[in-house]
Amino acid sequence: MDKKNTILGVVFIAAGIGFMFWQSQQIETQRLEQLQQAARLEAPAGESTTPADAALTAPGESGPAGAVEAAAVSDLFKDAEIAESVTSAAPLTEETIVVLTNEYIEAAFTTRGGAIRTVSFLKTKRGERDDYVFNQDGLLPALSLSYSASDGQVREFALDYRIEAQTDDSVTFAFVTAEGMVIRRSYRIAPSGSAAEPYMIEHSTAIENGSTAAKRLETVYFNLGTARRITDDQVGANYLNVGYFDGEDAEFIPLKKLTGSKGFLGMGASAPTDKIAKAARIEWASVKNQFFASVLYSADRPASDLYVYPVEVSAAGHPGISGSAGYDIGTLAAGETKALDFQLYVGPKEFKRLQALGNNQDLVMQFGFLGFFSKLLLAFMYAIHSMVPSWGWSIVIMTICIKLLFWPLTAKASRSQKRMSKIQGPMAELKEKYKDNPQKMQQETLKLFKEYQVNPVAGCLPMLIQMPIFLGLFYMLRTASELRHEPFLWVSDLSMPDTLTEVGGFPINILPMIMGVTMFLQMGMMPVSPTADPMQQKIFKFLPFIFLVFLYNFSSGLVLYWTVQNILTIVQQKIINSRPDEPLKPVAAKVAEKPKGKGGAPRTKAKRK
Repeated sequence: MDKKNTILGVVFIAAGIGFMFWQSQQIETQRLEQLQQAARLEAPAGESTTPADAALTAPGESGPAGAVEAAAVSDLFKDAEIAESVTSAAPLTEETIVVLTNEYIEAAFTTRGGAIRTVSFLKTKRGERDDYVFNQDGLLPALSLSYSASDGQVREFALDYRIEAQTDDSVTFAFVTAEGMVIRRSYRIAPSGSAAEPYMIEHSTAIENGSTAAKRLETVYFNLGTARRITDDQVGANYLNVGYFDGEDAEFIPLKKLTGSKGFLGMGASAPTDKIAKAARIEWASVKNQFFASVLYSADRPASDLYVYPVEVSAAGHPGISGSAGYDIGTLAAGETKALDFQLYVGPKEFKRLQALGNNQDLVMQFGFLGFFSKLLLAFMYAIHSMVPSWGWSIVIMTICIKLLFWPLTAKASRSQKRMSKIQGPMAELKEKYKDNPQKMQQETLKLFKEYQVNPVAGCLPMLIQMPIFLGLFYMLRTASELRHEPFLWVSDLSMPDTLTEVGGFPINILPMIMGVTMFLQMGMMPVSPTADPMQQKIFKFLPFIFLVFLYNFSSGLVLYWTVQNILTIVQQKIINSRPDEPLKPVAAKVAEKPKGKGGAPRTKAKRK
C-alpha cells in the first residue's frame, strides 16, 4: 500500500512537470519548412498596383437614389474585383505617416489604408522605449479594411487615403471614389497627463454612400495587427495567438495550429495551414504575444467571423500571427452613412489595466483553468508592491508568506516522514517474510502502519495542496508584463532568463543553477521512506536535474520564486530535524504506559461538574 502511494506521488510530480513542459515547449519550428511553402493571403499592403479609385468604381451603375431593389443594389466588393480585373495598373500615391504621441505610446498612422502602421511603447523601467514594436513586421496595417473575395481570399481595399484633419492627439483620413462613396477613418489617443487609458486608441470608420445607387457591403474585415515573438527563442512562440470572447468564454488560436505541430508523444499532431476561419459571436478579438496584446472591441455590435493567419516577420524565418475580425454592415441606401466605433487597446498585458476595460478583456491574460489562483496571487503581489517598490522583492515576500501559510502542514508531513523512516526494520522483515506473497505482505504492512499510527500519504499531501498554488504562479509569472525590464540584484530583467554570458553558444543562467543546488540539498535532507525501492530513490534524486532543465530558460521571476521556496524548505527541515523525537512505539505500548487508576484501568481525566 505504501509503495503504491509512493509511486503515486512520484507519478503526480512527474505528471505536473510533464504538463508544464508540454505547455512551454509546444513550438512551431518543426514545420517551419512547410509553413514557408504554404499559401499566403493575397494582395498584401504595399504590393497592390491597382488604383484605389478604380478598385471601388463600378462603371455603368444607374437607378434612382435610395433604391434598394435587387436590380438597383450594387455589391461594393464584387465591383472592386471587376474593376481590378479590367483597369490598367497604376502606381499608388506616396505614403504619408502621421505620428501621435503621449507619454506611453507612439502611434504611427499611414495614408496607405488609413490605418495604424506601428505602435511603439515608451514607458519602460529603463527610461527608454521598448525594443518591441507592435505590427512592425505586419502583413497589413492594423485596422486596415479587407473583404472576402470570390476566390475565398481576404483582400485589402481602399488603399490611398488623404489626411482630412489632424490635431496633437487625433487624425482623420478620407477616401473618396469617383461616384461619391466616402470612407472616413478617425483615430484619437489619450493626451499626455489625462486620466484616460494611455494605451487606448479610439477609432471610428464611417462609410457614406454619396452615389445614386444602393451599395451592398456585407462583411468588412478589420485587421487586428501582427504580433511577433519578444525574442527569437523557441519558447517565445508558445505565447503567440489570436483570441476572441463570445460573451461567455474566450477561445485562443495558437500559432502552432497554423504552422503545424508533431503534438505531444504523437498526440494532437496537425498539418500546417495558411489560415483558420471562425464563425461566432465575437464581442472582442485580440492578437498577442508573451507581454503585449491588441484588443479590438466595439460596444455597438459584435463581429460575426474571424480569420487567423501566419505572417513571416523575421529574417530567421520565425512567423508571427495576425487576424481579421469581420463586421456585417449590410446595405447602404443612396445618401446613407453607417459608422462603426471601436476601442483598440494596444499595450502591455497588465491585469489591472485589462480588467478596468470591462467586458472580460482581462481574459487576454490566459491564466488557464487555475485562473482563480493566478488572479489571487497577482492581486496579493500588487498589494505587496504598493509598499515595496521592487517587483523582485515583492516575489520574495510573497513566497515567504505562502511558505508561512503552509508551514504547519509541511511540518506535520515532515514529522510523518521521519516516523516512516523509523519503521524500516519491521518493514524489511515483512518484505523478507512475505516476499513470495505480495497480498499478505500488503495486509501486514497496513497492520504495521495502523499499529505505529503512520500515514504513508502524509508526505505527498503538502505537494498535492501546493501544486495549484505553484501552477497558478506559473501561469501568472510567465506572462506578467509588470516584470518586463524590472531589475533585481544581478538580474537585469525578471521577465527573461538571467544570462550572464555564453560559453560555446550555451547560456550561463545563474539563478536556475542556484535553484537546482538548493533543491538537491532540500531533497537530501528529507527522510527516506522505508517503502521506497532503489529505483524510486534514484528518481527522487534525479528530480532536481529535471527541474533545472525545465526551468533553465524560463523567466527569472518564476525561477526566483522556486529558489526562495527551496531555501525556506531547507530552513524548515533543519528546524524539524534538530528537534528530538519521542521513541516510536506501538499503540498498545503507549496505552500500557499511561497511568492507571483503580482496578488497573487507564486513568482518565475527571469530568467537571
